[in-house]
Amino acid sequence: DGLKTELDASHAKSIDLESSLAAEREASAAKYSELEAEKTSVEAKLQDRIESHNAEVESMRENLTNIETKLADAESQSVALKAEMERHIDGLKTELDASHAKSIDLESSLAAEREASA
Repeated sequence: DGLKTELDASHAKSIDLESSLAAEREASAAKYSELEAEKTSVEAKLQDRIESHNAEVESMRENLTNIETKLADAESQSVALKAEMERHIDGLKTELDASHAKSIDLESSLAAEREASA
């Protein structure tokens, strides 16, 4: 009778342990699912941030390319404008030289006429 009681007690303890183990497994599985869901959420947020960052970087690259293009155009226009101004200055110098030469010729002619009429 004593052994049967001990066996029954051991069996009851075994059932309790199995129940506790099953409860712990369920709690562990629930915690695992919760952590897995959190991991998925964090990964999704991280992926969104990466994609957003990549889009910003691409936009910055496009802006930089546009700025470089505008700068190259401005430099080209500046060079063309400088060349045009130099040609215009050269033309003005030529006109000034011709006008000066004509003035000297007129002064010489006027001096010659004065001498002739004196």
